[in-house]
Amino acid sequence: MKRLYRIYYSVFDDEAHENLKRILQERYAAKIVDHKSRVHPDFRFIELLLDRPGLEDEIADLVRAVLGVMHVRVDWIDTSR
Repeated sequence: MKRLYRIYYSVFDDEAHENLKRILQERYAAKIVDHKSRVHPDFRFIELLLDRPGLEDEIADLVRAVLGVMHVRVDWIDTSR
């Protein structure tokens, strides 16, 4: 059973991407799994293994602020249902 957030975004700067992961780790004290698209390497998604639903907007706002991007998608994934 998994409960996590999937955070989708595009970023060209690897340093900004690593900074975002560090900030998410510090803020939520959760494990992060990093995925990079094989089709378009600047498209990424992160899995934030956090068992606390309802933070989609907060996480999306944080990603936008850190990366300076507008297009961010955050999904809550609960495989226990």
